[in-house]
Amino acid sequence: MAARGRTLVLTSLRARAHPLAARIMGNPQGKPAGIPAAEREWLLEKVAAAFARLPYENLSKVVSGHQGPFVSRSRRHPARVIDEHLRLGTGGTCFSLTAALLHLVRALGYRAAPLLADRHYGTDTHCALLVWLRGRPHLLDPGYLVTSPLPWPGTGNTRWQGPFNQIELRATGCGRVELHTGNGRQWRQRLTFHAGPASEHDFLRAWEASFDWPMMRRPVLTRVSGGCQLYLQGNRLLVRHRRGTRALQLEREHLGDEIIRLFGIDRRVVAPALELLRQRGQ
Repeated sequence: MAARGRTLVLTSLRARAHPLAARIMGNPQGKPAGIPAAEREWLLEKVAAAFARLPYENLSKVVSGHQGPFVSRSRRHPARVIDEHLRLGTGGTCFSLTAALLHLVRALGYRAAPLLADRHYGTDTHCALLVWLRGRPHLLDPGYLVTSPLPWPGTGNTRWQGPFNQIELRATGCGRVELHTGNGRQWRQRLTFHAGPASEHDFLRAWEASFDWPMMRRPVLTRVSGGCQLYLQGNRLLVRHRRGTRALQLEREHLGDEIIRLFGIDRRVVAPALELLRQRGQ
């Protein structure tokens, strides 16, 4: 448990051992951090790469959503996301991961803003962030493993080779940008980003609405491990390699043990989350 998915970058942020950690953790408004530009870009790359190791998972969200009567109290703030990852192996869904990464990117002195997106089943159902490098907006998207700043297309397309497939951003001509995934021959549209950054009000509103989404009625987890991507929805597990994808049905009575083994999340989160989902009729 201790070694899986942990990085020196995140550990030092929590412990404030890194010489810049005090400024990073204590600078939530994104004010200039006084860090040389070359060092800032190096730190941005390291922080984004560290976030790629956090699992996308809704179990921590299921548990936190049950702990209080107000949704605003259930939102996991950036320091809590990092601390619970290091202690319990959790990550979060796109909203908590984006908020945490946004906090750290701003703390390095970068201009950055949240970005909402629409998927086929609803509006404002995904989020990522824009960060401005050398005056140009770039995309970082923890949910789709875009951990290197990807230039935002004003016109045309931008393509990036991810760990298991290619990601292409396609400008639509009306300010909105589509995200497609594919292998160079076949492409699938996943979502459409809004034309500009979201206000804090709109981002928090969408985050609060996400606690009632259908995906909160079953386990949803994904992570990269050992050269493959694991994706679990309910008890159906997809194992994706560069060579292809394999589907497995996990036995429900052993689902908790399998989540602990495959995703490295502590039993103290997995057991109560699965029990809450069972009570909801998962």
